[in-house]
Amino acid sequence: MSVIYLVIHLLRDNKYMNQNIERICGVSDIIPDFEAIGNNPDYVFLPDPNFTQKVLYDVESNIVNVNSWLECANYVNGGWLDTQTGFVNYEKYLFICLLIVSTISIIFIKLRKVKK
Repeated sequence: MSVIYLVIHLLRDNKYMNQNIERICGVSDIIPDFEAIGNNPDYVFLPDPNFTQKVLYDVESNIVNVNSWLECANYVNGGWLDTQTGFVNYEKYLFICLLIVSTISIIFIKLRKVKK
């Protein structure tokens, strides 16, 4: 029973990955061999002049510019997306909060001095 579940799970994940690659990179006739690319540290992706450069992001907000469908598909297969997810600029929100608190404090101090 667990072997059947594993096969169905792998087929479903593969279908989802293929849909994700088509959505982000577009449709292509190329059948990529991701295992061969991943096992070759010297693999060089050749730029495709007919491919519009895309920007991809990983979970740590690293950025990569891809210049071919194969390169795009390889990165998407590795979990990269065309949108940043989970990115929060905490410093910006902290600054705004401190600015608001400081402004309210100054206003209250000035109002207390006027009442005296």
